[in-house]
Amino acid sequence: MPNGYDFEIRIYHDGVHFKAPIRGKDRYLQEKAFLNELTGNWYKPAALPRPIPDPGQDFYMLNDEQLDAYSAFRKQLDGRS
Repeated sequence: MPNGYDFEIRIYHDGVHFKAPIRGKDRYLQEKAFLNELTGNWYKPAALPRPIPDPGQDFYMLNDEQLDAYSAFRKQLDGRS
């Protein structure tokens, strides 16, 4: 992946598509868990474990509130307020 990032998650918001670049497997898994909980996404036990990365599931459609929450979560992980 370019720019030294290991993973990316695609975000769709109000007709706009962008990529959230992620360094490291642990951070990727944290972001996926947060987004899955935020959006109510869950997997049947038979579908687990999910591949890493999970190209078929590394996208999320977020509303304004969800996007704000995700942005705040990423800032928290970065050590920013």
